[in-house]
Order: sequence, then structure tokens, then C-alpha cells
Amino acid sequence: MRKILTLLVVVCFVATLAFSGVGCKAAASEEAAVASEETAAASEEEAVETAEVVAGGELKIVHIPKVVHPWFDLVQIGAENMAALLTENTNTKVSVEYIAPATADVAEQNAIIQQAAARGITGIFIDPLDEQGNKQVFDEVRDLGILITVYDCSPFADYTAVAASATDMAQYELDRLMSLINEEGKVALMQGFPTAPSHKQRYDFLKEALKAYPNVEVVDGGVDNDDMETARQQAAATIAANPDLVGYLGCDAAFPVGVAQAIKEAGKVGEIQAVGIGEMVSILDYVKEGVLESSVYIAPDQQGAYSVMLHYMNHLGYYKQGVQIPKFIDIGCAYIDQSNVDEYLERFKK
Repeated sequence: MRKILTLLVVVCFVATLAFSGVGCKAAASEEAAVASEETAAASEEEAVETAEVVAGGELKIVHIPKVVHPWFDLVQIGAENMAALLTENTNTKVSVEYIAPATADVAEQNAIIQQAAARGITGIFIDPLDEQGNKQVFDEVRDLGILITVYDCSPFADYTAVAASATDMAQYELDRLMSLINEEGKVALMQGFPTAPSHKQRYDFLKEALKAYPNVEVVDGGVDNDDMETARQQAAATIAANPDLVGYLGCDAAFPVGVAQAIKEAGKVGEIQAVGIGEMVSILDYVKEGVLESSVYIAPDQQGAYSVMLHYMNHLGYYKQGVQIPKFIDIGCAYIDQSNVDEYLERFKK
């Protein structure tokens, strides 16, 4: 990871030097054309202005997650690491402020966006709670010249996203669970925060994909609203109502913690198979213990790091140079199970 980040910084730093060379080219053109003093002065001023756009200065980014949650802390760690790397290796001071809604509430998230924008920041990266509910505020902030990017979900509208794709995440989870239950039996499917693009994309995919398994009966596994205690309560009720349940699926990082707790409390470890999404220490502890068979790794720290890098590219003036910032940076997925969980535990406990 460090090598990749360092390489990205080097690429961007070289780009900065290349852009800063505009002043030299302008001076060379002046000598060749023997232009008037007025033209030379104008060219020099233009070159200085260009250099100010593409290099130096201060980049103030605000990170807004869905809610206070340990998974988003990992995203922030990656963002801060990248900000420090850029600050140390370029002539731009990069900072990332972390402001989380106390509850998963669209109005509260929108208020945070507006308050941050009013303080003269340069960019926001956000895990949105509602594509439609956030839209008006997103548009207002972007009209102020503030870049907004999203993470933890596939791209929507014309906003750039950093994430493992919703399809990949859900497919990884589904494939693993189906192999564990031999594609038969009763499976519960839990929703996260219903309007959040990340959760809705995964939930809708799982709901549709499960139709391809004729021997699997799907039951409502509750709605956790991205809260671990709510997930536990919903899972406990579902397990009590379905004593023949063999599997549990969900679409957020609250689900595996709550479901694992409910499975333990019901004495159903080994009887009910569950595959998580996420890599918080609380999730990994349940994988190590064997309550969760595995979890899908979706690299929250890298999502934070690449989100900051996108904002740095924008700060360099990539749009003005006609270079398109990627629509989607696909982080990819991997499995964490008992064969490699210690490696991830050591990493994230740090």
C-alpha cells in the first residue's frame, strides 16, 4: 500500500512540476517572438496565475460519513495518512477534517455539508445517506466551486466515487454463503439504512440475485439503519421466529456485528452461517472466533486515501488542463477468514 501511495504522490508531484514549467515556456516564447514588454508582462502574469492554481496553497477537505461508526474511523485514518504524505512530499498543505452525524439522519448530514461549505473549504468526500435527499445540497455546494466526491458506493449522477463496486461486494458475500449452505435452506436478508446508495445498491442486488437459487427461501432479516445494537435486536427477533434458519446476509458493517451477537446469544454458532461486509476489529474478532465464517474486505483506509488523492488532482487543475478525473476508482474485494484474519487484526488494531 505504501509503495502504491508513494508512486501516486510521485506521479502527481511530477505533474505539478510539469505544470509549473508554463512560466519557463512563456519566457522562451517571449524571446523567440521578441514580443513587446506589455505582452511579456501579461504572459508572465498568466504563468504565475496558472502555477498558483496547479501547485502550492492549502487544500482543506472535509470527510462526512453516514454516522458515527468504527468503520468510518478506518476511512479517516487512510485519508489522514494520504494528507500527511502529500503535505510532506509536495508544496501543498493538505488537511482532512472529520465531521460525522450523530445519527444516520439525512437532514443532519445536509446541515453538516452546508456548515462546512460556509467555512471556505475546498472539497468534501462523503458517504451519502440519500441520493435524492442529498441532491439539492450537493448541487448548491458544487455551485460554490467546492468539489464533492462520494465513497463506499458505486457512482451515481455525475459524482466520482471511490469504493469496491456494490455488485462485487454483494456477489462476494453471496457466493461465500451459498457455498457454505450448499445453496439450500432458509436465509435472512437484512437491510442497512434503506435510502443510503451504498446499502440500497447491495441490498437490491442481493434480493434479486437470491432468486437464482430455487432451493433457498428468503425471509426478512430486519432493518439495522447502520446501527450495531439495532442489528442485534433485529437478528435476534428473526432467529427466534425462524428456528430453521441456516444463513444470514446483510449490506453494511453494522449487520455482521449485530448478527454475530444474536447468533451467539441464541446458541446457534455453526448452525447459522453468516458472512460479513467490512473489516472493523469487532467484525474480525467474530471471524477469528468462528461466529462469522468470513467477511468481505473492502479497504476503508484505501477508500479514504484515494478520495484525498482525487481532491489533490482537482487542486492541481486537472479539469482546467482537460484531464478527466476518473468516474470510479474500484478498490476491489477480498475475503478475510481464519486463514488470514490475524494479519488484518494486527493491521487494524494499530
